[in-house]
Amino acid sequence: MPLPTLKRKLGVSNVGLYCDACGEFFAFGVEIPDDQIVEFIADGPILTKCPFCEVERDRRVADITRLVLTEGTKRRALG
Repeated sequence: MPLPTLKRKLGVSNVGLYCDACGEFFAFGVEIPDDQIVEFIADGPILTKCPFCEVERDRRVADITRLVLTEGTKRRALG
């Protein structure tokens, strides 16, 4: 089963990935205080499913990022 995602939220800290198929950011954690450490550990790739385009991919834990989501960071240009 893919790692569960949460509804992303603008203006607060989100932890997640950019989909490498559609470019949308999807979140695994939302509204995490800046002083709270979040760590993802896995022995190998983790299965993710983009809630926007529904593409499933094995991803590396090292690709997970933390950012304050804005209109400008909701989507990353592909290519």
